[in-house]
Amino acid sequence: SRLIDQGDEMKEAAWLSAQALYLFAPLLLAAALSALVMRYDALRFLRKPIDCGCMFRGQRLFGDGKTWRGVVLAVGGCVLGAAIQKYLVGPRAGGLALVDYASVNVWMFGLAMGGGAMLGELPNSFLKRRLGIASGGTARGPERIAFYIWDQVDLLTASWPLLALWVRPSVALVAASICVTLALHPLSSLIGYLLGARRSAR
Repeated sequence: SRLIDQGDEMKEAAWLSAQALYLFAPLLLAAALSALVMRYDALRFLRKPIDCGCMFRGQRLFGDGKTWRGVVLAVGGCVLGAAIQKYLVGPRAGGLALVDYASVNVWMFGLAMGGGAMLGELPNSFLKRRLGIASGGTARGPERIAFYIWDQVDLLTASWPLLALWVRPSVALVAASICVTLALHPLSSLIGYLLGARRSAR
């Protein structure tokens, strides 16, 4: 009986992870587009820092790593991803789809997901600049692990509240999305590094 219960729990966890992966699939597309654009340094006119060079207590607000190009690519990639889910995949997604894509405005949905992801990264960047950690760098000492985890999941901290306009997540679903992100974010960073689109593999 205990083995059966454990098996059911594993199946449920796997299903929730698959649902979370499908929901946030537009972010994966946005990451792929971003890697290509940065690899060839396209859209240079958008390569301007969000903080416009503003300082706070002697340090940049967010640094040169957070640019309007990143915002446009995140939102644009998510809009495109949501459009694929709505118009190409549609009802074939079945139970994987947590959102009624037939009624979704892909522009608003993409803006919420992509914009939320970028917004969620800003507090992390702000704190790193206060601690003197360079853009793309990491903390040293006991804080290293905490910052590493935060680096992977910070995009969810603002995305989920905004996506709650379309889907009401359970605690288990949010936990599943964190696990999926912890698994895939480092992989996408490594691929971006190997393609020459990132300065580090983290």
